[in-house]
Amino acid sequence: MRRVAPVHRYCGAVALAGGALLVALALASEGDRVSDARTVSALLAVGVLLGELLPLKIPRRGEHEELTVSTTFAFALLLVAGLGPAVAAQAAASVVQDVASRKPTWRIAFNVGQYALSLGAASLVLTISGIPGDGPAPFAAADLPEIALAGAVFFVANASLVGVAVALYVGQPVGRYVRDDLGFSAVTAGVLLCLAPIVVVALRAMPELYPLFIVLLLAVYTAGRQTARRHHEARHDRLTGLVNRQRFAEVVDELIAAREPRLAILLLDLDRFKDVNDALGHAYGDRLLQEVAQRLSADVSDAWEIARLGGDEFAVLLAPVAGESDALAGARRVAAGLRGPFEIDGVALDGEASIGVVMYPEDGGDGDTLLQRGDVAMYRAKDRQVEYARYSREHDHHSPARLGLMAELRGAIEAGQLVLHYQPKIDLQTNRVAGCEALVRWEHPDLGLLAPSAFLAMAESTSVIRPLTRSVLEQALADAGAWQARGLDLSVAVNVSPRCLLDQTFPATVHELLSAAGVQPARLSLELTESAIMADPALTATVLDELHRMGVVLSVDDFGTGYSSLAYLKRLPITQIKIDRSFVMAMATNEDDATIVRSTIDLGRNLGLEVVAEGVESQSIWDRLNALGCTVAQGYFLSRPVPADELTAWLRRRHRTLTNHAAGG
Repeated sequence: MRRVAPVHRYCGAVALAGGALLVALALASEGDRVSDARTVSALLAVGVLLGELLPLKIPRRGEHEELTVSTTFAFALLLVAGLGPAVAAQAAASVVQDVASRKPTWRIAFNVGQYALSLGAASLVLTISGIPGDGPAPFAAADLPEIALAGAVFFVANASLVGVAVALYVGQPVGRYVRDDLGFSAVTAGVLLCLAPIVVVALRAMPELYPLFIVLLLAVYTAGRQTARRHHEARHDRLTGLVNRQRFAEVVDELIAAREPRLAILLLDLDRFKDVNDALGHAYGDRLLQEVAQRLSADVSDAWEIARLGGDEFAVLLAPVAGESDALAGARRVAAGLRGPFEIDGVALDGEASIGVVMYPEDGGDGDTLLQRGDVAMYRAKDRQVEYARYSREHDHHSPARLGLMAELRGAIEAGQLVLHYQPKIDLQTNRVAGCEALVRWEHPDLGLLAPSAFLAMAESTSVIRPLTRSVLEQALADAGAWQARGLDLSVAVNVSPRCLLDQTFPATVHELLSAAGVQPARLSLELTESAIMADPALTATVLDELHRMGVVLSVDDFGTGYSSLAYLKRLPITQIKIDRSFVMAMATNEDDATIVRSTIDLGRNLGLEVVAEGVESQSIWDRLNALGCTVAQGYFLSRPVPADELTAWLRRRHRTLTNHAAGG
């Protein structure tokens, strides 16, 4: 047996109830009232028909919805001629319009039924209130409050019956959908229904005013349309029709206020979207965003709300969810749905995304906070090159405390609160100090000495990183100049932010600081990550070539953790690679990590590159690196990072020890 969809069962029930009312009305004659106001009734019936045939379209929920002025005339006809003529006129007009629009039979029947029931509800209020009375007029001034109540009942019944049907049809929560519909059309419908008694009084006194009322109603209706359109545009994205960031946050807050126990937000950002715009143009980019919006709407059928937050960022609200496993399963479904190519004018485009997962109440108590933390989780997914990542406070550099630190950081740079600690690098073959790496610290007046993890990651996401890098370079080169003046042959390495490699004035800044400190370029090593190099390969190559021509040593830091092409790295003027500490520290106990270290050393040797191993924390790792032919070692086994004066003392002690050892040997 074929199963009947809930929307069809509901619409069938409404149609049957409305049909029963029509039959009952046909059996009960109200002809006397019609004959008493035949001209007015005829004019109002024509108004009902015209109002249905000339709907005004309003963009909403990604498509156009229709509003009509027929309700003004139908309600006026109810006041003048009674329920039978009003229902007959509205039903006939609705059937004519629906047939002309080629709507299916079940929808035509439903529309007739819901109009009959809505007018019937309003008529019941009027009957209970004793309207019309026994006088010659259909109502008196004292009846206006009851008429207003009847109009309100008509509007609520009409909007609710339609809202339930649409909610069942699109698979949305019925209560929420009906509330949204009532709020959306309340003002316009209220104005139109309030005009009904005015139309009745005017037409009974002077039917010739009818054309003026048509113009007036069209003007009111047009104004209502413009208000609704502006209301829609303020809450929706024009390109995709999805709700915008503001409305999405409001929906989240509404659910929280309604005591929804648990929500999940999936915040996603398209990978490589910039490449689409750059290579094919913004028209293709816009089409891709529209296709993504449509696929999300189709594939994530259980989503409470889907939004385009701006650019290539989207958000999916899941409610209710049982727990974290449901939220992560939702992220997997979204990721899987976007993996397939998007065909746009014969071009297959990639729609893969990085997704951040946040939950209420675990990760925040309001929509704005949850969106901000979803952004943190999303960037975490991008950094790890995975499809999705769960929010974690340890990866959040945007907490109120850290934001407060960022507000202080620029002033701290100007006040000289940044200090450098240095960790020495040792040549494994000669056991001599080959140089040192400068590591920044913040000497905070209230919080004490802050490690880079407290401020550096967030500084790199803002323009503060440029003055910070300049300050570090300036101090490091000043210390290198001081060591040189004391007869210590010591080069210094400084970590460089990706933003610096995208700044074409950066080589000039480095040259200026080298000259001011009196340090040869060969004594400065700039350490950069693979991801920094690949952020904009063409521009990065230009900056690196200029630094190389100056004589500055260029080193790839954390080698093995990025995603760069080895072929591309070979073409860059790199002279040193540093094996990431995570591989080096575990090589004594994990054979896979040992293989990575050995392969990297072989790669560096074959490419003529110096190889530095970070994270050397034991004699056994030192010995193993030495046996593998690694060039330089760095780690706690040799020395922790220390201030410049302590490093100077350490160098002198080490020199004496090595000298005495050589003499004793």
